[in-house]
Amino acid sequence: MHTTADATTEHEYLADRPGFPAKTIVAALFVGAFFGYLNDTLLNVALTPIMHDFAVDKTTVQWLTTGFLLVMGAFTPITARLIQRTETRKMVLITQATFLAGSLVCACAPTFAVLLAGRLVQAIAAACFVPLLFNGILAIYPPRRRGTAMGVITMMFTVAPAIGPTVSGIIIDHSHWRVLFAFTAPFILAAMLLVGKTLNENLSSISRPKIDLPSAALSVAGFGGLVYACSNFAHLGATTFAALAIGALLLIGVFVRRQHRIDVPLLNLRAFGYAQFRYSVIILASVSFLFLGLELLIPIYTQQVLLLSGTITGLILLPASIAEVIAAPLLGRLLDRKGGRFTVLPATILLTALLVVLWLLLRLETQVIALSATFTLLTVAGAACVTGETHGLNALPKALNPHGAAIIATLNPIAGAMGAAYFIGATNIGEKLSTAATVQQTMLGGIRLAVGSALILAATTIWLASKLQPNRAE
Repeated sequence: MHTTADATTEHEYLADRPGFPAKTIVAALFVGAFFGYLNDTLLNVALTPIMHDFAVDKTTVQWLTTGFLLVMGAFTPITARLIQRTETRKMVLITQATFLAGSLVCACAPTFAVLLAGRLVQAIAAACFVPLLFNGILAIYPPRRRGTAMGVITMMFTVAPAIGPTVSGIIIDHSHWRVLFAFTAPFILAAMLLVGKTLNENLSSISRPKIDLPSAALSVAGFGGLVYACSNFAHLGATTFAALAIGALLLIGVFVRRQHRIDVPLLNLRAFGYAQFRYSVIILASVSFLFLGLELLIPIYTQQVLLLSGTITGLILLPASIAEVIAAPLLGRLLDRKGGRFTVLPATILLTALLVVLWLLLRLETQVIALSATFTLLTVAGAACVTGETHGLNALPKALNPHGAAIIATLNPIAGAMGAAYFIGATNIGEKLSTAATVQQTMLGGIRLAVGSALILAATTIWLASKLQPNRAE
């Protein structure tokens, strides 16, 4: 197999080489990353039948979601080093095979413990999928063409978690929850065949750096502990949550300090020294925080306040997914042509304005068409914000690309878990403060508090976006 350096002696980027199957390889990498993110929310609707089949309670079954996010967030920082140690095709095939094995274990699990084990195996693979896709795009496409390709990743970040409940609801209504795991197998197998046939170049230089074991342990304990604490905010007492969160943050602080002190860091945080990358990543994390929280809160609102069915809820959210599929590549192309500031700054303004509209729409009786339209526009605005990740990555030197990709892939599930925890926690606080006469009114008060308080974060993204430069230079 050729190395990137060998392959790009004449052409710096692989997409510039005549005959190079850039779209096919990106598609194969995308399949795994898409299903990795789809699995964030795929089981949300299936938890109740799983509880019944294995006779476990709500707290226990929640580990299928919490454990997945915990492992994915904890192991992602290690991927930058793994990518630099292993040939790309081998790394991709091992990752895809690991995800496939985890899916099959889940589909055939005779006990809950086996099901959970298979789910955690899936999460280890999911931690590798996104950095592999990022690095693939960065190695294949020159900066002037990355926005369009990264639009596909934008779609994955927002569409995959959004359609998870819809897909699982349809499957659960017409089949068995085990099919949720089995139906991914043909797609992963097809992706493996494409990789084996077309990926004959290394997409990153193989330097085989050592993996600093203390850093790896701090990463798993710190990031994993933070995801666990945030994901279980609603179930933990205030003292327990505070102790876990503070302990996790202290471990992350030690991890960060160690990365700056050792010669070969596990995750090169010097990428944050590039202001355009730093601003873009904070905007991306903020949008992930908001949207995974909203994607959890809106179904609660429609089902428990408006008393709509799960099917109607899915239909309300469906236009947002369709709009995202259409808009993401177009927004990426716009960023290629006009730059990050032109795309992201108006999007953050629109995002904040639409969040105000959503807050005003949250009533005991509201027009579901208006609700669906507002959430759809919110999703498109969020997608435009996420394209800023391309702007940030373009500001990094090529040597920092694996680390920039790993930083983004690490922060996304963590920010999403924290967003989900915040929205549920704020809703619970609002319910406790409410003096309303009915359960519906009480829950509505909590939901309005959660969405209203999130406006502070949305407004902050406007200031951050104003710092982006109109071109890709640092």
